[in-house]
Amino acid sequence: MIIIIIIVIVIIIIIIIIIIIIIIIIIIIVMYCHIKHSTGQSRSHASSPQCIRWPAQLRRSRWRSDTLRRITYTPEPHTGVTHPSCISYTCPPATVVVMGTMLLLLLVLSIGDQTAAVKVLVLQEDGVMTNNSWAQSTVTAPRTPSASACIRFKVFFFRPLTHVFSLTSREQTREINGEIFVDYVRPIVSAAFYFLGITEPLQVLTWYHYCLTYDHTLAHISAYLDGELQGVISRNTTRWFAEATLVLGQYSIEYLDAYTKTRSFSGQLTHAGVWSRTLSPEEITELASCGPDPPGLTIPWDHEWILNNASFIDLPEDEICEKKTNSLYIKFSSMPYEAARKACAGLGGYLPVPQSLDHAYELIRVMYEEPVMTLIWIGATDELQEGFYINAHTGKELEWFEWGSNDPNGLQWQNCLVFESDFLHDYPCHVSRTAMCFLPTQRKWTLRGPCEEDTANYKYSLLHPEQGKVEFRGYYQYEIVEEDESWVWRNVITDEVIARLPFEEDRWPMGRRNWTMKSEVCEKKGTQLLQLSSCTTSEFTCMDGSCVSRLRRCDRRPDCLDESDEQDCQLVHRPIGYHHTLPPPSNVTGSPLTVGLKMKLVSLSLSDKDSYLEVTYHLNMTWSDLRLLFHNLKSASRLNQVPVGEHSRLWTPTLTLVNVRGTERTMVDDEAVLTIHRKGQPLDDDLSMPEDVNVYLGIENHLSVERKYTSQFLCDLNLHLYPFDVQRCFMDLEVLSAATDFVVLENNSSQVVSVALQINNNKTLAEAEVEVLLQRRVGYPIISIYVPTVILLILAYLSLIFRRNNFEARVMSALTVLLVLAALFTQTSTSLPKTSYFKMVDVWLLFSISLIFFVIVFHVIIDMASEGKFISMSSRSLSPVKVAPVGEVIPVVSKDAPGHLPSIISRWPLSIDGDTDEEKSKKLSDKLFRQALIFIPCYFSAFNFIYWLYIFA
Repeated sequence: MIIIIIIVIVIIIIIIIIIIIIIIIIIIIVMYCHIKHSTGQSRSHASSPQCIRWPAQLRRSRWRSDTLRRITYTPEPHTGVTHPSCISYTCPPATVVVMGTMLLLLLVLSIGDQTAAVKVLVLQEDGVMTNNSWAQSTVTAPRTPSASACIRFKVFFFRPLTHVFSLTSREQTREINGEIFVDYVRPIVSAAFYFLGITEPLQVLTWYHYCLTYDHTLAHISAYLDGELQGVISRNTTRWFAEATLVLGQYSIEYLDAYTKTRSFSGQLTHAGVWSRTLSPEEITELASCGPDPPGLTIPWDHEWILNNASFIDLPEDEICEKKTNSLYIKFSSMPYEAARKACAGLGGYLPVPQSLDHAYELIRVMYEEPVMTLIWIGATDELQEGFYINAHTGKELEWFEWGSNDPNGLQWQNCLVFESDFLHDYPCHVSRTAMCFLPTQRKWTLRGPCEEDTANYKYSLLHPEQGKVEFRGYYQYEIVEEDESWVWRNVITDEVIARLPFEEDRWPMGRRNWTMKSEVCEKKGTQLLQLSSCTTSEFTCMDGSCVSRLRRCDRRPDCLDESDEQDCQLVHRPIGYHHTLPPPSNVTGSPLTVGLKMKLVSLSLSDKDSYLEVTYHLNMTWSDLRLLFHNLKSASRLNQVPVGEHSRLWTPTLTLVNVRGTERTMVDDEAVLTIHRKGQPLDDDLSMPEDVNVYLGIENHLSVERKYTSQFLCDLNLHLYPFDVQRCFMDLEVLSAATDFVVLENNSSQVVSVALQINNNKTLAEAEVEVLLQRRVGYPIISIYVPTVILLILAYLSLIFRRNNFEARVMSALTVLLVLAALFTQTSTSLPKTSYFKMVDVWLLFSISLIFFVIVFHVIIDMASEGKFISMSSRSLSPVKVAPVGEVIPVVSKDAPGHLPSIISRWPLSIDGDTDEEKSKKLSDKLFRQALIFIPCYFSAFNFIYWLYIFA
């Protein structure tokens, strides 16, 4: 009876308290709705955050459709701006009731939220690795073919492999195990290990939800992180999961024993559970969002756990289930514009620039979140051209403007922009003002330069504990924090200060900085260069910490604002003890180094008189030097040219030109181009180097040297068929750098354009012989020799048809042609080397001279015939003439009488019988003329037939 009375009294007291609360809320609302608030203050950069001035267009668009309350605005005289908290309200009774009910519900919900807490397991909070810190379930999972295990975790310190949970049994200690690392998760199902990359790297001090499922029917292992599938693995096993116990924070080698501290977990765990079936993707997504547990739970979170060096604490559910966002705003204390821009760029972000009205409202909302900021820098200036504001991040001109009162009015004295509740104002850049830095993504940070055995010791996460403060929390045991006007790099577990960076050196630690070592790092003390950067493996870190693509590193165009990407562009790294006089070893042990030879001919000129071939050519030699390392190579080889000053410090092959006039050898001088050709892939980053460098092996990426030469190679000419000859000349080269035991020429990679190449590695020094096949162009000889001679021969031939009584003109024409031919013959002979054999051009000229000779002979014979000198004397009396006195009879001697001598001329074969002597002479001359006209062409044709047949056959 007493208990019932007590319960009734408690209920009555609760009802009275609720009624009093409702009455107080209604009174507050009524009073609030009749109080006249101030309509704002005059514009000031330090105006109260409780009275924000909103532009008139915002007032109309945002509050016109408000049906829950009637609002009367009193705009500011100078801006037409009023904040909702600086407004006169007239509230009807219905509105009072509605608002009172809403406030009561909010009060009840807030009370409920304050009481909602989640049990969280804490393991190794100090970060010290141990195998004695764990939690073990008192409930066991039954035997089942399929299973699922899920947990929510937050890492304090990563291990080389961080073991989150282990479902272990007597039959198999690794039934289902969940391991994580920064870049991957490793499911272990029935003692089978698998690696799965994750979409976003894990961060320390951040809550994640991790699930592993095994579907016995499909033989699939699925891994989920924050409800998103990371990968599916096929694992065909016929065994069922045995009755198992869930162990948190340790990796079991034996059943519930032999834990491994190097895989232990340091952090917080909650919402762990095991199901005797395969959870669906939808159920896992709901679990990741802090939804209710799906059916089939065999090991729940809310039961008794066996703890060893572990403890439970209560945390608000909102903190655990807070939705993660990739973007982040960091709030800086007051500083000049340029300092704010550099600091933000070093953090991997940029000063925000409102792109639209909605974006401006978003910035105002963030500004008035704790810690409150009333004015911030905008990442744009008009320093280049007054009135044209350029976005410092994108380089584009601003398109959206909404100016505050009386602005812009600063002209060239105010080139920067600040942002307030009434939007944009121009402002002097040198004045210190607060700033917000927008980080589009939360990237993992790397401290390059120390010597660490595990790469995770180089990794850090960015934290923003308060305005103007940033911290870098290491994945394993380090942190970089601001302390006593300096940045401190500390070992959190041992509380040992490793290095300091005073503010006098640099205000921010991002980028490459000279740190003062307080402890030995890489067996060194004193000042050491370290690089703290959020750049990815495909980006280069500028001196100020900002990032550009590594492809732009040393591309002869500055991309960093401080132009540090074009500094220290050393392509070749020589090891200690490198000798440029010694040939590099081959990539095959015991084999000589192979050098490829490539020749590109530019011009050829054959000197017939001096018997040499003048060649202008590009000679390219290619080889590999496995002793070297190359930095930041580009796919375009023209960007990988070694500076001239480095030529003499590297080994290059040297060739001597054997059959040249004088002595010549290849040179690597100012006119030579020494190039590195990228063929292989870069090595993994060496985090002990305080700079982002793509390193390439010399064995995979070859060097080449190319230079233009002009050389005169001796050539043994065979001019028998000149000018229709084909000459074979040779360019002999010999390796001078080393004997064939160390350097040889390679047939496969040796190429010469348009000519043949023979490689001989069987001698003491490797040799290369380039055979040049030259076909003479006959155009010039034909025009300068053959055509003129034919024309002269025609002229000589035409002289035959001149008037026969003009012997002098005919003979002088022929003789003139003969003299011209003799001069041509002499000129041609002097332009060619003297040989012991006839050249075909000599035969041609001699033939031409002989033909003119015959023409002259015919002229003489025809002339003699026309004068009757070849007429037969048989028609004349050759007997002696007897003289006798008048009246004395002279006896006639018979023609056949003894002693009569017939004329010798009568036997001349061209004698003509009949008619008078003049007629006979004319007939004989005509006959000789016709024979000359026939003989000369026949002689010319017969010779040409034999001449050209001999040349071309």
